[in-house]
Order: sequence, then structure tokens, then C-alpha cells
Amino acid sequence: MPKRGSGRFRAVLGILFGLGTLLLNLVAHQSPAWVERWYSRGLFQGIRYVVDGSTGRLPFPVFYLFWLGVVVFAVCLYLWRPKMATFWTKVGYYLVHLAGFAGLLVGLFFWLWGFNYARLPFETQLGLDVQPVETRVLWQELRTETRVLDSLRTILVGNDTNALNDQAFWLLQVEDTIRVRVEVWLNAQGFPVGGRVRGRFIYPAGTLFKFGASGIYWPFVGEGNIEGGLHPLRKLPAMAHEMSHGYGFCDEGVCNFIAYIACAEDSNVYIAYCARLDYWSTLSHACWQSDPQEYEQSFKPTIPAGILADKAAIRKQNSQYKELAPRLRYQVYDSYLKAQGIKAGMLNYDAVLMLVQAWRAR
Repeated sequence: MPKRGSGRFRAVLGILFGLGTLLLNLVAHQSPAWVERWYSRGLFQGIRYVVDGSTGRLPFPVFYLFWLGVVVFAVCLYLWRPKMATFWTKVGYYLVHLAGFAGLLVGLFFWLWGFNYARLPFETQLGLDVQPVETRVLWQELRTETRVLDSLRTILVGNDTNALNDQAFWLLQVEDTIRVRVEVWLNAQGFPVGGRVRGRFIYPAGTLFKFGASGIYWPFVGEGNIEGGLHPLRKLPAMAHEMSHGYGFCDEGVCNFIAYIACAEDSNVYIAYCARLDYWSTLSHACWQSDPQEYEQSFKPTIPAGILADKAAIRKQNSQYKELAPRLRYQVYDSYLKAQGIKAGMLNYDAVLMLVQAWRAR
């Protein structure tokens, strides 16, 4: 049984730790070059080695252990509560301790990963001139990407227009294979890749889907987590995306870009097809938004039947799982991204289109 007052002292420390870290984060956003040098390419690399060399070696997702720890905290908070005479004393006790725990999590979030939001912009480091993409260029890109996608699919299955039988192409060492692709590309661009980021599937299937996520990077355990119920054609790019987060990139559009560019030209045709299909989906949606009538009447009839079959299989797989409060989830995550300096919020995911065009232009 802890001494009376010791729990409250720890709670106050947690609150101060969280508040102090939030203030430091505000300062960090004013000095991206400093953050890049001392945190993203310094302290964070050490954190990666420590995490990947310890919990990263466990044979199961540490994501489960994190939530087990949250449950244990709640149970201990209840069992070790002191005798309290009034209702408001009890309310104060729980509020202080919950605030302390929240402060601890906020502080750990930034120290373990979140300060990367304040690093030098990715496009600046690569010398990319990122500009809005003209509608005409988007349509040209869509038609080109459709032809490439169709040629890759023909290499895989010839003229078969049924949805891909992924059992025939699935990789035995999928995690190591995708990690190598991401690391090689980042290294070639001069980015450090300390440690060995994990990309683990979360089960039961639909767990992350309930929160509108196909994957999530969980800074508290330093691993990328991928929804186990994802269609196999989406698992590889989702894993590459979450691993990109693990190597210190917070921007969603940047991680989509890395996932695409690191795998789109891969010698393994299945990897290249999965990466390009994911990008093609974003691209086709952008073109549909620009001119729904043109898309439905002129472009859609030209899409190869095999690609349509694969997209239909993905939609069918996703339809098995229902999301909890999708509008609320969108608003919360949109606000979170904007609070971290990503002005586009949820629209940032589509920034991959601008990054790809800027990369090719360079």
C-alpha cells in the first residue's frame, strides 16, 4: 500500500511534466533546424535503438501491453484509493490522478516521437517545390498510372480479370521486406534510420477499423500497428506508411509518399502493384471530385476489368467492419493534426499527389 500523499505527489509531477512538455513543444516549432539536428537526427535515433532493441524483440504487438497497462493503472487507482469522507473528495482524488496520468502520456508522446512534428519540413530537406496540382495534370497522371497498373497486373496474372488471389503472391517475410524498402529509400535521401521499426498486425480483425484507421503508429511503444482485417492488397502500403512514421515522419501525406515512392518501382511486381494501386485510389478519387461526370461517363469505362475487380474486393472486405462515430473521429483527428501544425488537417493525406509531382519535376 503506497504512503498517503505519495500518489498525489506523483500525479502532480505527471501534470507538470505534461504541461512543461507542451510549452517546450511550442518553443520547438519556432526552431525546426534545432529540432532536426538535436532531436530528429539525435535523441530520437537513440530512442529508436532502445525501443527496437527491447520491446521491439517481443513476439507480439506491444500495443496490447500498453492497453493492459492502462487497465492495471485504473484497477490500482481504485484498489489503493484512501478513505474519503465526501463525494467531492472522491471526485477530486480521481480527477487529480487522471490528470497526472494524462500529463504523463502527453509528455511521453512528445519525447518519444511527437517533437518530430516540429522538424524541418520534408519537402525542404529534399528540395521539392510543392505546389497545387492542376486538374489537367491530375487527369494525365491518372491515365498514365492506370496503364502502368494494368501492365503490372498483366505480369502477375496475364489476362485474368478476377480479383487477385493474394495467397499466390503474399510475402513470407513481409515485415522485413517492407522495412528494407523504406530504409533503403530514406537512406538514399540522407535520412537516418536508427533501430528496426516494427510493423505488426492487430487482431481481432476490425479493431482499428472501429476507429476509422487502417493503421496507427503508437509512440508509447514505438511500433507501427496495421489493421489485421485489411485486404491483403492494402496491407503492404499501410505497413510502409506506419513504418515511415516510425522513422520520424509525422506528416500523413509524407508517409503516403514514402510508402509509394519506396515500393512503386520494386522488382517484386506484387509489391509495386500494391503500392501503385493505393496511390491510384487517391488519384482517381481526386479526379472524380474535380469532375464526377467526366469520371463516370468517360474514364470509368476505360478502367481495366482486373483493376475494378481488385477495388471491388477491397470494398467488400472493408464493408465487413463498421466504424464507431465516424464524424466525431474525423473532427477529432482533423483538429489534432491542425494543432500539430499540419494546416490541411485530414486533407493532408492527399498531399501525396503534390509530393509525387514535385518529386518527378525535380
